[in-house]
Amino acid sequence: MVYLDRKSEFVSFFVAHSVFETENYTMKIFTRNLKALSVVGLLLLVLILQNCKRAIVNTPTSLPTKGMYALINDTVWTPPIVSASLAYDASNKSKTFTCIGTMGDKIIQLVASQNNVVAGNNFPIGNINGSSVSYYYYIQPIHRELTEQNPTFGNAPGTNLTITEIDTSKQLISGTFTFPQVDSAFDPNYNFIFSTTNQIKNGFFKQIHYDYNH
Repeated sequence: MVYLDRKSEFVSFFVAHSVFETENYTMKIFTRNLKALSVVGLLLLVLILQNCKRAIVNTPTSLPTKGMYALINDTVWTPPIVSASLAYDASNKSKTFTCIGTMGDKIIQLVASQNNVVAGNNFPIGNINGSSVSYYYYIQPIHRELTEQNPTFGNAPGTNLTITEIDTSKQLISGTFTFPQVDSAFDPNYNFIFSTTNQIKNGFFKQIHYDYNH
């Protein structure tokens, strides 16, 4: 009888110990998973904050009322140096409008031409496309080893240049632009390797003074 009681006590102790170990193991697994979830949650929070920060940095509180503006690969670009010119070529009876913005080592240049026209400091309002317009986005130096920064022509998909306003008395011009630009990379034997596309979006130039040359 005593033996049975001791055996029962041993079985009870063993069962209780097994339950304790199982609960302890389960708690450890739960704690480990909770820590893993916490790490994942923190990483997600960091990513969200970074995206919010990037959105805040890339989105201006207000757009400039004068000058030049664009989003280059979703990054705000507001060049402090902007110049424009309108040149007349009497021999070809053509006009060429050029607008250049420079900010640090980045340059955007817009060129539009008009054929079979007479001299004058005016330029037609409206959309310009086709071979009469070309777009340039450069990171200086323009000529780089094994890299070609290609111009974009007006017949390429995703391009748009529109003259929205021109004041011939004050020689002020405004417009909008959007275009993609492709960089080509080559190996030392000048074999093409890959290309990188830059997106210039939501661009505009407002109240830019232009020089008239004829």
